[in-house]
Amino acid sequence: MNHLQQEKLILLNMSDDELFRQFSSILKTHNYRVQRAVTIQAAIQKVIEYSPDLIICSHNLMDYTAYQAYNLLRKTTLNCITPYVVIVENYDSEEILMGLELGIDNFIFKPLVEKRIVTKLKLLFEKIDRLKAIERSTFEKLFVASPIGMLICETGSIERANPAFYQLMGFDKSLSLPGLKELFHFRESHEQKKQFCMCLKGLTHDCTVSNVQLKGDKEHVANLYISNISNFVVNRLLIQIEVQLNNADLPCSGKNRNVLTESKKERTTDFVLTSREYDILRISGKGTPIKLIASELGISQRTVEKHRSNIMRKTNSMNIIEAIGKVYGINQKLYGT
Repeated sequence: MNHLQQEKLILLNMSDDELFRQFSSILKTHNYRVQRAVTIQAAIQKVIEYSPDLIICSHNLMDYTAYQAYNLLRKTTLNCITPYVVIVENYDSEEILMGLELGIDNFIFKPLVEKRIVTKLKLLFEKIDRLKAIERSTFEKLFVASPIGMLICETGSIERANPAFYQLMGFDKSLSLPGLKELFHFRESHEQKKQFCMCLKGLTHDCTVSNVQLKGDKEHVANLYISNISNFVVNRLLIQIEVQLNNADLPCSGKNRNVLTESKKERTTDFVLTSREYDILRISGKGTPIKLIASELGISQRTVEKHRSNIMRKTNSMNIIEAIGKVYGINQKLYGT
């Protein structure tokens, strides 16, 4: 058994003692670590506390069905990319299709056969690892190529910035980056400070902090779009920055931030995309994987893929990265301006 598999932690969401005993025995034999939750409240706590690599849920719990439990976990925990597998008594095509539409990753059918279970988990983890590697690569490309200033942060320190940030803020790349407290001043707004601190601590997945004063610059303010990117880089936040004139709604760029990049009249040029396609493009611009996009918008992964295909067709792009680059360049609707 390889080292990576030994590190995998599986949460068994099961109220049936005998079922848990069978699964736990199989998993521990193959060097998986195991945690158990018998209620949805316990499952939420375990996910937050342990960040399991996989959740296996029996079809019926003490308080909810497996599908209801999945929806509650998706809404109340940050780690929406954790694979979710459901145990079912018999094959029911309608029930399986319903689960797939919700976002369930796989199913285990009774009677339990050790070899089948272990093989299914091995293939599932291999697929997830490949997808994560692709997603990390896609994120890195977006981070470097985006014309929007971006920072990757750990707590209050800036780990790295993309080229657009240096251009936006006029910073010398050869010098060390300042801390967030040295860069932004949250004025006297308690709500702004609260929002920002919650994002930094990972208590919310996404948030927007508007009209943040830039230290040493009274003429401009910044809007910060903050996302938890732990699925790409562990315990890190992505902060996207839009600078605008104080008491104005026109974004700025350039070394001294004194040249407007565009006016509202210049924004009338537009691709013919639907509101939902703009939502998906905006979230994709953060490097968010398809499963998380589906979770955030409350739609299926297949629907997300269909919308992304339509976006690429309408923008005459070979891939979603090219589409994001084209639309970013001419349309601030991605960021709600």
